[in-house]
Amino acid sequence: MATPQTAIRDDERYERLSDLYPRLWKQLDLICGDTKWLEVASVSQAELRAEAQTILNEISSRLAESASLIDAHVLEQDFKKTQALVEQANQQEGGLDGFRDYLRDLALRYSQLADES
Repeated sequence: MATPQTAIRDDERYERLSDLYPRLWKQLDLICGDTKWLEVASVSQAELRAEAQTILNEISSRLAESASLIDAHVLEQDFKKTQALVEQANQQEGGLDGFRDYLRDLALRYSQLADES
């Protein structure tokens, strides 16, 4: 059973994950150019990548300190795949749209978990 300290840590992790996945999603959104789901202000690919990398590093160090259900390897793979898709901008194979939807869904899921915690 989770102690109050563990619950707080889980809450913080979900909040940081709900910060990470919209940034990854937005990187792919900028490539597509057809939707502006999170368009509040213009932002560059470099800014989004730097913010996502900072969040990923923070989350990974926290996950290393505790037993967590969240797999840091999966987070790293999602980050790397996003960067590869951004660099390739390969929309013809359909992988971009599917992965963009995956990132959007995780962004929403972690945001909801952060709100519920």
